[in-house]
Amino acid sequence: MLTLVLVLVALLLPVLVLAELWRTRRVEGPADAPDTQLDPVLSTAGMSRKIVFAMVALVEAFLLLIAYGVNEPFRQAEAKYDQAEIAADNGAHTYVTYCMACHGVTGHGYLENVDLPGKPLNGRPDLQVCTGARPSANDPVNCTSTDEYKAAYKLIYQTVENGRAGTDMPAWGNANGGPLNYAMINELVAMITQGRWDLVQKWVTETGAVVPTESPITDPVTAGQRIVTQGPCAACHTISGTPAQGKVGPALDGIASRSIAGVLPFSTDNVKKWVTNPPANKPGTQMPPYALKDQYLDGSLPTCRP
Repeated sequence: MLTLVLVLVALLLPVLVLAELWRTRRVEGPADAPDTQLDPVLSTAGMSRKIVFAMVALVEAFLLLIAYGVNEPFRQAEAKYDQAEIAADNGAHTYVTYCMACHGVTGHGYLENVDLPGKPLNGRPDLQVCTGARPSANDPVNCTSTDEYKAAYKLIYQTVENGRAGTDMPAWGNANGGPLNYAMINELVAMITQGRWDLVQKWVTETGAVVPTESPITDPVTAGQRIVTQGPCAACHTISGTPAQGKVGPALDGIASRSIAGVLPFSTDNVKKWVTNPPANKPGTQMPPYALKDQYLDGSLPTCRP
């Protein structure tokens, strides 16, 4: 609003001065009349008007400069959001082309579809560290100044560029013979850290991309073992003799012989209740909720038995 007022004042001032100069324009007079009589602008009063006009021009330039300075933070915020939006949109297109076949449309990997080999990317607080939606022009996407973002950026970028030895994740970076250059990987990072899975769905619709379908689970135990030993459980918990070697949470060996987090007796219903919403059962717990499908939860339970 202040910017608009300053611009209007700056535009109005020269109009008023020009109107005054027009009012004192050249007048009719005798042929032998002096120039100062025929053209008042050449008189002492006219020269004063020129000086006034010059001063008005300076004031106008000053007001416009102030208006520019007032508007600049908003312009930068808009530009920052626009750049983040473009990067995320490009990243979503790259994701649909190269990543969706393993990680799924929603980015939940084998939590979305147990047939998918990719690990979950969506719903992970260590990866979704940016504000993906635009609350307002004054609060654009902001994720470049936090240690969490730096850690997420490094993890995603290096994984995409170099792949993961011993897993199904190949190296996608140009440096390793892959199709993605550094800009494309940065755009993927932007999309994932902002959690812009809506853009992935948009590109699926626009391009008519084939979405991996989920086949019926004929062996729920095997599906559950994969989720427990390689999925979100493995990131924080240890299970002897499996790839699950997390150090954040307690070991899950023999979990069926003790209570869940010291608050719930071990049972099928309580495991589901705990996994889907730990804070509701034990306020202050560090374990986040996991919206797993019932068939995945049912398959996971035998893995936890003694």
